[in-house]
Amino acid sequence: MIRNILYIDDNPNDIRLIQDMIEQHNLHSDDMDAFHFLGASSLKDGFDLAGRQNIDLILLDLFLAETKGIDTFRRCLEHASDIPIIVLTGLEDEMLAVQAVREGAQDYLTKNHVDSFGLNRSIRYAIERKALSVEKDKLRAQLLQSQKMEAIGRLAGGVAHDFNNLMTAVQGFTDVLMMRTEHGHPNYRALEQIRIASSRAADLTRKMLMFSRRHMSKFEPVEINAVIEDLLKMLTRVIGEDIEIGTQLSKDLPKINGDKGSIEQLILNLAVNAKEAMPDGGSLYMTTEQTDIKNVSQKEPEIEPGTYVKITVEDNGSGISKEDLAHIFDPFFSTKNIALSSGLGLSVAYGIIRQHKGWIDVQSEVGQGTTFQLYFPVIAETSEKREEAPVDLESLKGKGRRILLVEDSEGVREFATMALEENDYEVYAVTTSGEALEVMSNHHGKIDIVLTDVVLPDKSGIQLVEELLEKNPSLKILLSSGYTDQKSQWPVIQEKGYPFLQKPYSLTELIQTVHRLLEEPGK
Repeated sequence: MIRNILYIDDNPNDIRLIQDMIEQHNLHSDDMDAFHFLGASSLKDGFDLAGRQNIDLILLDLFLAETKGIDTFRRCLEHASDIPIIVLTGLEDEMLAVQAVREGAQDYLTKNHVDSFGLNRSIRYAIERKALSVEKDKLRAQLLQSQKMEAIGRLAGGVAHDFNNLMTAVQGFTDVLMMRTEHGHPNYRALEQIRIASSRAADLTRKMLMFSRRHMSKFEPVEINAVIEDLLKMLTRVIGEDIEIGTQLSKDLPKINGDKGSIEQLILNLAVNAKEAMPDGGSLYMTTEQTDIKNVSQKEPEIEPGTYVKITVEDNGSGISKEDLAHIFDPFFSTKNIALSSGLGLSVAYGIIRQHKGWIDVQSEVGQGTTFQLYFPVIAETSEKREEAPVDLESLKGKGRRILLVEDSEGVREFATMALEENDYEVYAVTTSGEALEVMSNHHGKIDIVLTDVVLPDKSGIQLVEELLEKNPSLKILLSSGYTDQKSQWPVIQEKGYPFLQKPYSLTELIQTVHRLLEEPGK
């Protein structure tokens, strides 16, 4: 690699001397780097050269016609703060040397005591130290960015919990009022609109949580076109109106087995990346199609031949260089300003696609835009889609069975109590696990089902149900939570196979779930 070395000195004899020393390095050194010498007789000329060429290091005499001493260094540092500077001057002044190094000089050399070997070694070390310093600053910035994203994620998870509790109460009491109101009544339409708005608010919360990667994975049959069409409503707000979004979605695509939230996050990450590549606006185009893969690439040996749904996300932005293209899926790698990017977007996208047993291809050239192709294996259709019949709550009556409700959110507790009691359940509603254990003791375990929030003031809901199941293994239990992060303890719930009801839930979902669990054969 050729390194450009700029020497600023108003003495032409010294410039020629230093040039000879650097050229001797190129002749006799085994280093892989070669030094290309550039000379300037003033700071202005040096700055002009630095503006036209990439300078790897500056050698600086402190005593020039227009400025002298430490002020010369300060002026140079102000204009070239990102370039390592070695002071090379004729004055042997220990205090000046200490001050220059303290203010950022990589080294302080005197002309009468420098030779070719010492000069070139100092240059090489200075370039290496600067590179290490830049890398260290970059890693520190990435760590801070990662910590910031983690903090934002934690905040989002807590906000989601409170919001989901509020939406459970809003949706639930709206359901109660709708059941008590005739369809033809003027208030019924207003209640219907409240119900629709609250459902959209809950869905918006789920979408926002995708950016903090704190939603709970749930794999199920997914229609890719429906995911994209739903996202289009949000994409314009995310990437701005100066980017035109177009789609061509193939009809009758087979379903895939996927986590809808993760797929939405994947597409959003690609859209945000495209926005960064089009700062002055542009176009983003998405297509879907079914494709049969017979020959598997050597790059993806674990991918099986078969039928896939392919999503293509194409932009006409600045593109990606060949060197960067090989690293775009590496964690913390980013071609953007490190203050604006965590470097995690595409590594997360890669993780999501592999989690779905698919793969991702990318083609890009500088100035020619970027195209991502996502492949998801399809699943066989097991049966024709059937329209869901209206729920008959009369057939789901509790018949006086007893339910212990453990919920510390007042609104959720009151709604669930009202809904269950109106459907012929005997409800014992409490706010803590201690109160729940007291109820169980007073009723000698004659409780048919326990519905508990996962996060309680005194003990987790999982600890509570485990304690209750030790005493009565046949007890029916149902866990619920508004959290979407580690506080939900979702991995533990999945591992133990506990029934779970995600907030916000509707009146119908609550009654159906409780009835289904009670009708299941005992353990």
